[in-house]
Amino acid sequence: MRIPIVDWKRVVAEQQALVDGHVDNVFQIEPKCFLIRCKPGKQALLLDATPQRPRALVTDAPPPVPDRPPMFGSILRRALRDTQIRGVCLLGDDRVWALDVEGADGLKRLILEAVPNRPNLLLVNADGEVERVLDGEIAKRRGTPIGAAYERPAPPNLRPEESVLPEDLDDTPFAANHWLASRAREGVEEKDAEKEEKRRERLLARIDRARAQSEKDLQALPDPAATRKQGEFLLEHFPALTTGMKKFRGVPLDPKLAPNENIDRIFQRARKAERGRPKIEARLAELRELRARVDSGELVPENQVPGRSKGKEAPRKPYRVFLAGNGDRILVGKGGRDNDETTLKVAGPNDIFLHVRGTPGAHVIVPVRKGDTVNEETLIDAAHLALHYSKMKKADRADITWTPRRNVSKPKGVKAGTVRVAREKVLHLRREPERLGRLLMALVDPE
Repeated sequence: MRIPIVDWKRVVAEQQALVDGHVDNVFQIEPKCFLIRCKPGKQALLLDATPQRPRALVTDAPPPVPDRPPMFGSILRRALRDTQIRGVCLLGDDRVWALDVEGADGLKRLILEAVPNRPNLLLVNADGEVERVLDGEIAKRRGTPIGAAYERPAPPNLRPEESVLPEDLDDTPFAANHWLASRAREGVEEKDAEKEEKRRERLLARIDRARAQSEKDLQALPDPAATRKQGEFLLEHFPALTTGMKKFRGVPLDPKLAPNENIDRIFQRARKAERGRPKIEARLAELRELRARVDSGELVPENQVPGRSKGKEAPRKPYRVFLAGNGDRILVGKGGRDNDETTLKVAGPNDIFLHVRGTPGAHVIVPVRKGDTVNEETLIDAAHLALHYSKMKKADRADITWTPRRNVSKPKGVKAGTVRVAREKVLHLRREPERLGRLLMALVDPE
């Protein structure tokens, strides 16, 4: 709510009753809203530097105060508490409000620049220098950062404004302050209610979309028992199946797949339907309950409602992660530039570098803590992965180069993935299919 200048003047005239009183305490209600409790009379002076609603009003309905104020609230509390109020005024013919206090540290002036779009709150010392600011960026733009001499903002071209106060407003203490504070409070509550209603409608729409998708997924699931019977029927007639068939005795097939691949796909669909149906039904029950809670007005957290934006995707890793038999991590570069990044940027100097000797392939890294040595079985596991992700992956034997990462460098001008290895050691590897199978099953980071 924008308070006209004429009403600001009446508000400040009423606030003269605070002069010679004391600041009892200061509270930070919201990020840009503060409550100064004055005595005698326990008057509550509300300072709000929130855009579109800046105000400095004595209120007869102060909001609840937090136990501990945030940082700026603590700064104001230390500066203003137990000080004597020496004056309240407007600086010039504009919405720049000032409260003068005096305490053990001398005179201080608290200034609210009640500019509707970019209000700010500043604490100024007796020499006119800015000591603290609520919004540093706004203060810099106006030439009043901390340490600068305070100058009020250039007055705007004021248009004639009529008072918003009722004509029959009485002359009781702080009548205009209380009336304007009540109007501002009602406006905030109304906006909050509108905001919550829009939020509720948005959540209901997200829930309805999730329900519609779950119902669609449920209808798309085949009958698991019937699908399984199709697979069993094909197994019984396996010799009669050939690649290229589109259908066999009423059972649809993919002509691009071999008979065993078609059978595997049918059983996979049966397993998916058997596992998926109870999950989707449980999900639908959860969504029905969630919708009832939101529809009743319960403040359900956003993260409990489906359909939230996923935010930023995790950065792509240039390597895959496998676990050795003893649980050690093994990093395998994905090729080319990823090999360079894995070896030269990710790996530490004590980590172990492995590569099939004389053959293109992945860079493999075994992380090793400083002062430790690489486990022998982990080294053999890593050598198997180096072989598997190389041009020699079908070979039964190979020589694997390995050395600490600090002995690996990249010559200038060579293609991606090419490095120079100093002080290399060679592991004569004999391929063990069971070991390799166990490692491939231990892939923990496939992307």
